[in-house]
Amino acid sequence: MLELARRYGYLGAFVASVLGNATIILPAPYSLFIFILGACLDPLILGLVSGLGAAIGELTGYALGVAARRAMDEERKAKLERARRLLEKPAFFVILFLAATPLPDDVVSVPLGLIGYPLWKAFPAFLMGKVILCLILAYAGRLAWDVAWLALEVGGVWSMVATGVAIVVVVALVLLIDWDVVMDVVEEKGWLGLLRWSGIKRILGTIKLRFRKDGKGERSRQEGEAAED
Repeated sequence: MLELARRYGYLGAFVASVLGNATIILPAPYSLFIFILGACLDPLILGLVSGLGAAIGELTGYALGVAARRAMDEERKAKLERARRLLEKPAFFVILFLAATPLPDDVVSVPLGLIGYPLWKAFPAFLMGKVILCLILAYAGRLAWDVAWLALEVGGVWSMVATGVAIVVVVALVLLIDWDVVMDVVEEKGWLGLLRWSGIKRILGTIKLRFRKDGKGERSRQEGEAAED
């Protein structure tokens, strides 16, 4: 992966970010790519370039909404115009928040195009949010790499292994947590709700549920193979 980074550099990060955020194209794991690239590229430049690419990729969802709007009759457009006026003030901050988190942006970008929210207002919010997210990913990748080397120098191989395990655990939690549930907790209890035991228990429950679903799917597959035999 590091060799790939040296070969394609910032251009590769830009393209990966565009594709990873494009609605009509198969999503790519660009977040992990940026995290890894942060170890060998300048995190500041990487974050800015990747953020721009990610924001451009989000325009596909907006364009999809605009295309659907053009196919509507005038009566439905008039109703959506009322929705646009209602959402115009909070929309910028909602876009900024979602773009700066791993939460799915398409739940906002497509409706924005549908209601006719101005692109000149939507794109800066997407750009700011994505740059923030990509900077965090890039610097986290650099920090993880630096910490790993520091652990190797100070505590030897075992310290490096322990650090690597800790990083894997954190990344796994980020990937396994249902971020829709996190958003529900924030809406119901506010940000402090994430620090309460009830909120933590609810979020951790999504991880447990995911493992149960995966286990059931594996058993069903094995039973199907046994039946065929």
